[in-house]
Amino acid sequence: MGRAAFQRFLTTTTDAGVRWGDEYATWADLAAHRCDGVRPGGAYRIDPSTGLASLAALCAVAAVPDTTLLWATAGGDGRALAPGLHEIDPPVPAADRPLWGVATSGSSGTAKLAISHADTWELVALHYEHAMLRPAFGGRLPGTLATCLPLQFSAAFFMTVLPSLFLQRDLVIFRPHDWSAVTRTGHDTFVLSVPAVAAAACAGTPAPVDMRHVALFLGGGHLTKARVDLIRDRFRGVAPANLYGTAETGAIAVDPDPGHNQHVGAPIPGKAVWIRDPDAHGIGRIAVAGPDCCHHLWRPGEPPRPVGDHVAGTDYGRFDAAGNLCLEGRIDGGEKLRGVLVYPRAVERHLLRLPGVADARVLVDRADGLERLVARVVGDVDPDAVREHCQALDDSERPGVVEVVSERAAGAAYTTHGKLR
Repeated sequence: MGRAAFQRFLTTTTDAGVRWGDEYATWADLAAHRCDGVRPGGAYRIDPSTGLASLAALCAVAAVPDTTLLWATAGGDGRALAPGLHEIDPPVPAADRPLWGVATSGSSGTAKLAISHADTWELVALHYEHAMLRPAFGGRLPGTLATCLPLQFSAAFFMTVLPSLFLQRDLVIFRPHDWSAVTRTGHDTFVLSVPAVAAAACAGTPAPVDMRHVALFLGGGHLTKARVDLIRDRFRGVAPANLYGTAETGAIAVDPDPGHNQHVGAPIPGKAVWIRDPDAHGIGRIAVAGPDCCHHLWRPGEPPRPVGDHVAGTDYGRFDAAGNLCLEGRIDGGEKLRGVLVYPRAVERHLLRLPGVADARVLVDRADGLERLVARVVGDVDPDAVREHCQALDDSERPGVVEVVSERAAGAAYTTHGKLR
């Protein structure tokens, strides 16, 4: 790191700051932090779960030329230098540009790190300013960016940490169950969350609260009509949007009027999105290029894999007549069930069409030597209604087990990344 963009920021005085739960510091205080153990050309891992110490460590590494920074809770412990800061072996061969790395959520079962060039961070911040932050508020730049997601989420890092840092905005990291820090801001506030967390917060809100000043972007899951209605009922005046993207690609598309379950919106400005090798129906692998796309993928214990000049995503998709991106299942989504290939994502999409279903997860369960398709459903719906709805599917696609949990009691059904187990 240590490039001009960082030096300009690190020597700028600002009144903006970071509130992380009960902790607070100005960006200027964080930027003044230094660590004698950080040296030019070194590689470092910063644990984003260590509160303000992680942001101070970020500034300390950013101030030193040609460093590599992994913003991740995993990736080799190395030698501890300060709270949340470890010196590590470089994850990729020495390069003539500083590098960053962020961890994916590991939804495929194996977490990996997306790695690219850290001297593009200011460009990433400006990209989100013009593509998402200003459009969400009629051209105004919001005074506060907030999230209740773990900051190791690439989305939280790209869309709240970097813009707050480079654009000199207040950053609020609040607890998933307590949104009072958001309601108290009283001015334009950009909030990043996931559907399950927002729904749980709404279900636990005894009376509607005024959220006219909030643009709420929800990623990492289905945003069904049931959840949109719940959010609008409890968070009065809020502007909810459905966000689609991956750690490897950053944000890809935004739907500002979600709940229809037909598409994930149009590609955001400044992001190249196309369909690779489409079939006769226009369906192919989603490919993406942009300033926040990675250049290497690395699983600890394996050599890093370069991805080239664009990232081929993990989903199949197509564009509709209006230019919206429609998802058509995961690349790795097929599984054998009793010798027959089934696609759990296709069954999930079918379940989400049933009124009252807020979220769904379908998986092949092989416990006790038996193979069966299990459907886990969140919402206000009877299990028999789910089974009846599935009669329209082929025999091999009908779940043998249906588990239903109410929205209010769904908290334990989700991972820390907001994904249904």
